[in-house]
Amino acid sequence: MEKKKLGYLSSLDLLRGLAAVAVCYFHFTHGNPDFLSKTNILYQSGRFGFLGVDVFFVISGFVIPYAMYRGMYRFRNFGTFLIKRVIRIEPPYLISIIIVIALNWLSTLSPYYRGVGFSLDFTALALHLGYLNAFFEYPWVNDVYWTLAIEFQYYIIIALIFPLLIHSNKYFSFIAVGVFGMMGFWITGHNYIFSYGLLFVVGILLFQFKIGYLKDAEFGALLLIALLMIYVKFDNRYLVAAILPYFFILYFDLSTKVSKFLGNISYSLYLVHIPIGGRIINICETLFQSEQIRSVFVFVALAASIFAAWIFFMLIEKPAMNLAKKIGYSKTKENQELKPEPS
Repeated sequence: MEKKKLGYLSSLDLLRGLAAVAVCYFHFTHGNPDFLSKTNILYQSGRFGFLGVDVFFVISGFVIPYAMYRGMYRFRNFGTFLIKRVIRIEPPYLISIIIVIALNWLSTLSPYYRGVGFSLDFTALALHLGYLNAFFEYPWVNDVYWTLAIEFQYYIIIALIFPLLIHSNKYFSFIAVGVFGMMGFWITGHNYIFSYGLLFVVGILLFQFKIGYLKDAEFGALLLIALLMIYVKFDNRYLVAAILPYFFILYFDLSTKVSKFLGNISYSLYLVHIPIGGRIINICETLFQSEQIRSVFVFVALAASIFAAWIFFMLIEKPAMNLAKKIGYSKTKENQELKPEPS
């Protein structure tokens, strides 16, 4: 297979956007158990939307080392890499926490509110600063944050093992990737990255193939093994999440205004869809009993979430993203030597 010039993969914009929308759709159709009947077509079609999270894991498995490779990362850049990631993801994350808390408080002031009174667990809130809720079993103020904890664990692991992924001796790479993937059979906790390691491994293999580090036969064999392990550990639904990025990364070359827009706001949409769209669903459930009206409000919630995500992206995420881009790795002779020749 002829390797393309290493650059920005616009096809991933659409995949990111679709994954984020799928997660929204799942939460809006399944987040409130009694909102839609089990026979409702929206309920039926939304039941696999949770796989959008697993698609994100595969995308991160590819995109993070791909960006590190293009930036000529090496181990001594470990601290710089983490700083870049913190600047990129933390401001939107922290601002979203403030928004969630504010909206939770405002909701309790409504005469239609039926939940418990507003209160804050300051210990749980403080643990959000390091994604530590995952390790101390404290609740998140927004349920989607557990995946951010998984992603941050991945950043640490990939920063440690990246030099092995492009090592001149491929056996070091095979061992590193194999151990990472297989750890999930022993460390199975929902809050630990190893439970989802095989999904990240698929992304890593795609990265190694895309840069020419793996030959066709090596990539095919390793990918098949990873997919078989995913089937054993999870089930055939997760194979869809693992395989879909393969086509977008290697074969699709699509860039439109819509795909670019959805890709840009995907992280913001992921952060705000529950406090915005989920709240619309809650209000609808209180005010309307009609199945038809509730079905319409699924799309109202989605549209409102996308609009809010666009505002959030422009005001919060984009400035953080631009600031992170300004931080680069030192380009030394040793950095250059890390780049392998295509096979």
